[in-house]
Amino acid sequence: MVYADIVLWAVFGPVALVALAVTLRALIGWRGLSQDANDDFDYRTQEGMLPAAVTREDFVATYRRVNGPRAATYAALALWTVLLATPVIAKILEVLLDLLWKATGRSRVFEPGYLVWAFFIFFGLFGAWAGIAYLYARRYHKRAPGRLEDELKAPTLKS
Repeated sequence: MVYADIVLWAVFGPVALVALAVTLRALIGWRGLSQDANDDFDYRTQEGMLPAAVTREDFVATYRRVNGPRAATYAALALWTVLLATPVIAKILEVLLDLLWKATGRSRVFEPGYLVWAFFIFFGLFGAWAGIAYLYARRYHKRAPGRLEDELKAPTLKS
């Protein structure tokens, strides 16, 4: 068994459990949000707290975007991406390292299973995971909504 296979099994189980927990958290968070938005729309309409141009559909979409469990959703997506991409990344690293080993004339320094090989696999996986986390974090912050009141006052409501 190659080092990459051991890492896959040692990491896959705990990360899968965390991904499942975060996914459940996101699903529970999204579940009752539309009803909350409708109730809030009714209250704000009765109290005259909404601009006249805001429709129920726009309000519900904006409310869900602002108050939804974005962090849990993005974390779950990132974790599932890591889980699905890890075997592919590990295989790519293994093939590249095998090519490097053969290109060096089968040098014992790069021989499969030795320390340099293990470090390349280890840091390659962590680098790829960090890249995946970076992409999701960048998207999370780039698409972050403002306060509900500010979003409702925006000239064009984003759905």
